[in-house]
Amino acid sequence: MNKIRLLLLIFLIISLGWILTGCSLLPQTSLEIVQYHLEKTVIDGKLTAQIVGVAGNDGSARLEYAEIEGNFYGQDGTLLATGFAKTISEEGESFTLDLGQIWEFTIFYSSVSREAHPSLKILSYYLEKGSSEAKIVGQAQNDGDVILSFAQITGNFYQTEVHPSLKILSCKLEQDSSSAKAVGEVQNDGDVLLSFAQITATFYDAAGSTLTTGTAGMVDLEVGETREYEIFYPGSNYGEVGDVAARVTSSEYDEEEILLASSITTSTDLEVGKTWNFSILYPKENYEKVDYVTVEVTSIDSPAETYYEPVEQVSSATVEVGILRGSSVMP
Repeated sequence: MNKIRLLLLIFLIISLGWILTGCSLLPQTSLEIVQYHLEKTVIDGKLTAQIVGVAGNDGSARLEYAEIEGNFYGQDGTLLATGFAKTISEEGESFTLDLGQIWEFTIFYSSVSREAHPSLKILSYYLEKGSSEAKIVGQAQNDGDVILSFAQITGNFYQTEVHPSLKILSCKLEQDSSSAKAVGEVQNDGDVLLSFAQITATFYDAAGSTLTTGTAGMVDLEVGETREYEIFYPGSNYGEVGDVAARVTSSEYDEEEILLASSITTSTDLEVGKTWNFSILYPKENYEKVDYVTVEVTSIDSPAETYYEPVEQVSSATVEVGILRGSSVMP
């Protein structure tokens, strides 16, 4: 019973001391970072980076184990890597830090692999026309987080003003014992696809008087395309037909832009954050028809899906105290 009372008395004294002083009478673990700096050196021809610093045991307990965390950052503040210094020797043996003891620590930079995000952003572009050429002039930027080993931009050249046209190449009369018809060829000699066209044939008698007319339609005539037509005489008096003539009576086209041509430009080894001043020349001779342009990124390649941040990217560092384990024995 006396031992129990003695233990309770000791506990009350310790608790009262903690209340009055605001601190524990038990040993306290603490580690102060005295100073540190980022250091870059060349070892065996290879650039390395490390944090070199000094810390001290400023607590009231011997530190059986201590750990310092170091963070390496890029110029834009991006965290590139995290490393640790621990109270473990190169031989793998742990060592302690007595009260007031100084510890000179080093944290080596070791970037871990992470998923790459390749990207190329079009910053600006415009159409430039001279006396003998047209071209797209613009600027793009590698706004991803990995070097682009290859990049491709495609430029599209458009015409807004169109000139639909269908030309009658030939027309002749063909007759037999049971019919008469007009046969011939037409050509889309405009600069836009014709979604529909109608040809009308006028049939004449031997004296040149008009007997009647007939029509034929066709759809989707590409620019420059030639197509045959035939138009039968619609009456029963086909034997009276002496001549025929054809004309275009209708042509329609879709109201949309005309893509005159596309061309590409490429680049290699585009560093992160670097800009690319590109130029795409119009590949045809009818450059005067170009009214406006568009561009798009059509291909990008990076060395790998994962990558390591090079030491050259390291710009600054910070440190903070990590895990501490102290002695439970009063000093």
